[in-house]
Amino acid sequence: MGTLASNRKGFITGASSSSYSAALSASTGTASDQASNSQSAIQYFKNTGRGGGTFRFIRTFIHFDTSGISGGSSFQLTLTSTGANGNPSSNSNVRAIKHTAGSSTGGELANADFNNIDRNTTYSADTSYASSGTVTITLNAAAATQIINENNFNVAILLTHDAAETEEDPLESSGDITNSINFGNAINLTYTDPVSGYGHKVSSVASGSIGKVSTVATASIGKINTVD
Repeated sequence: MGTLASNRKGFITGASSSSYSAALSASTGTASDQASNSQSAIQYFKNTGRGGGTFRFIRTFIHFDTSGISGGSSFQLTLTSTGANGNPSSNSNVRAIKHTAGSSTGGELANADFNNIDRNTTYSADTSYASSGTVTITLNAAAATQIINENNFNVAILLTHDAAETEEDPLESSGDITNSINFGNAINLTYTDPVSGYGHKVSSVASGSIGKVSTVATASIGKINTVD
């Protein structure tokens, strides 16, 4: 099992807008780069007070240096939750998508990065967000391709309503949907390491069931009788 810690982690609080739809498309916000401790980092906020009301999203942005990963499978992203208050709980569901913040290379998050997201490139299915403990987001084939073939993996975590750009406001009245992250704990990529050594059957026995061939560990075997 392989584990890779994030190279950069933070969140951006979107600019306050006068409507739900305007908040979805806000182009700027306030960046909290290299966040630490527990933070409200994935959120939709709504206040229907005087003057048209206030609507706002918060999005989490994570970067991994994947230059050392050249294979693998079963990629997952794990983080530590310190709260989720969706009502119903499905309102707290999140989705992982591509982002281009920090110049796509792990640079410092900037206020203008708030909408540097690619909703057309999803990296996970919608995932429930626990109110505490470890949240595990299973990454899809598009994410695996990026991780294996590129040096930078940029993943944003948004509420599903935000990631899907859902037209209907999830809140009927003032309130908020807030997921919190303990940035003091590691945000990791975990994955199954690729098979190394001789990866074929020997005498019809699957390689996964073979530990050694003639007392030599399979990981140390490149060829048998000159055959790869």
